[in-house]
Amino acid sequence: MKLRSLAIPFTFLLACSTMSSGSRTPAGEAQHGGGAVTQAAVGARSPAELERLLADYDRLPPDSAERAPLAAAIDKVAGQRYATVSRLFWYDDLGAAKAAARASGKPILSLRMLGRLDEDLSCANSRFFRTTLYPDVAVAKLLHERFVLHWSSERNVPRVTVDFGDGRTIQSTVTGNSAHYVLDADGRLIDVLPGLYSPKVFQRELEVSLTVAAALAGKRGPDRTALLVAHHREQLQAMNARWGALPAIVMLNGTPQIMDKAAMAKHAALAQRATVSKARIEVPILQTVDLGVDPGQLPTDIALWVLIYGQLMGNATDATDGKLATVIDTRSRHLVDSMLAVSTTGERLDAGARAAIIDKLEESIAGDTAINEVRLRPQVRAHLIEQLERGDATFAEVNAWVYANVFHTPAEDQWMGLLPRDTFTGLPGGVVATVAPGR
Repeated sequence: MKLRSLAIPFTFLLACSTMSSGSRTPAGEAQHGGGAVTQAAVGARSPAELERLLADYDRLPPDSAERAPLAAAIDKVAGQRYATVSRLFWYDDLGAAKAAARASGKPILSLRMLGRLDEDLSCANSRFFRTTLYPDVAVAKLLHERFVLHWSSERNVPRVTVDFGDGRTIQSTVTGNSAHYVLDADGRLIDVLPGLYSPKVFQRELEVSLTVAAALAGKRGPDRTALLVAHHREQLQAMNARWGALPAIVMLNGTPQIMDKAAMAKHAALAQRATVSKARIEVPILQTVDLGVDPGQLPTDIALWVLIYGQLMGNATDATDGKLATVIDTRSRHLVDSMLAVSTTGERLDAGARAAIIDKLEESIAGDTAINEVRLRPQVRAHLIEQLERGDATFAEVNAWVYANVFHTPAEDQWMGLLPRDTFTGLPGGVVATVAPGR
């Protein structure tokens, strides 16, 4: 199956489309300010220290002025923004994560990202992870109980500032993607989940990885390689089979729908009858979407991919009859809503507008999940199989390959594709750039 990647995730486009509303943070607990927690009051970063601070936080009344500065301290100890919601501890040193994994007997879930997980302006995907994925009750429980968590930065995240020339500015990030790597306690690669996933699919795939990790325990050399190669080949074949079993998808007046033969025949007959009588009426335009053998040929239409998500992800979704229901859980929805309710521009969104944005966000997550599972992850599995058989499937090598060939931001491109090389922009050299001395 030939697969091609999607350069810009739906969720990244969504983030850019709402950028004009300013930088938003939740009121109270998530908007850090209103005091300071002294360094003496906060111990060294550790899971135990995080539990202690969270217990202090929970004892405070919801309207306490002490909550915001304590939340800031919790984020730093946890290594993750909005840790008061997810309550997860992240190592930022792989050696320390491996030591914790050996001591606990758990595998490592390592997030590779642009920027830092404990800062607002990290890459777009990581921002969605900590607001819609890690706060999910079931996902957070799985991560806390079954994994040692680690994150590392691929490189700094590019930031853009729009200056309106009247004292107003908007700051956000551009480009950047993230991947979750499942590693054993020695840092050896087991699986890769590229890009953003819906919580239920993310949980399902991590549970599969846990089963594989348990089967690999104690195995070395050719035995370990053979088992891991067999697993990824089986998963590739399973995806091919599921893709091949998808029902017919048609475009009816530009909207993707699933229809049986009877429904398709009915609409075709209506169109034919209207043509014969030359009636001046709107005729339903019916067009079959050829899924074919290469999902890379499909347009990156979010409605189409949401429909594919509902059909392809089976019991791991809340989609019924091709209609998308809920994607993020109540706790995540509350966090997102609280962030949307905050205004740094003086323009506040009412509850209806916030709900509409969350609905759009859920569609974007569903679309990204389908594309990641159908287009991106099979590419990674095929490369992983090849490297395993060559004896070179290291975390570093596979990660470099993912960023270069799946995310299309290779390490050697210091401008991350943002410097135009093949288009005249009317500017000398393509852009107005400032380069630090020595670069």
